Amino acid sequence: MNLSFADTLYFKKENILEIILGLHRSYKYLQKEIQICCELNNLTFNELIVILEIKKGFKRKIDIANKVFIKKQNLNLILKDLQVKKILKLDNKNILITQNGEELIQKTTDKINEKIIKIFRKTDPKNMSGFINIIESL
Repeated sequence: MNLSFADTLYFKKENILEIILGLHRSYKYLQKEIQICCELNNLTFNELIVILEIKKGFKRKIDIANKVFIKKQNLNLILKDLQVKKILKLDNKNILITQNGEELIQKTTDKINEKIIKIFRKTDPKNMSGFINIIESL
């Protein structure tokens, strides 16, 4: 993490505490939003994560299992459930997202993105540089 002198001006104890509390609140808020999105779309959190990894370009089971840190047996169950829900289809050894799955993931990520933007708008601009540096380091 490269910090300029201007970035370090805001790293006073009070500002750091505000940033940490902001991250904690934001994380809880986003986690709740993700949970709501999953419930509305009849998905589990692990199913959502697997779909997002496939959307990012991981098409083989072993790559997805390593990226998400899920046992291969559990991944097979998740993929089977997503196939039954017509969100994914398995083509030979590749995993493809269906049109229904594309729409679902787009709707979900748009809603979560909306919440992230709201959080950043509520953040005090003088703390923003520190906030962004902490997020980048995560």
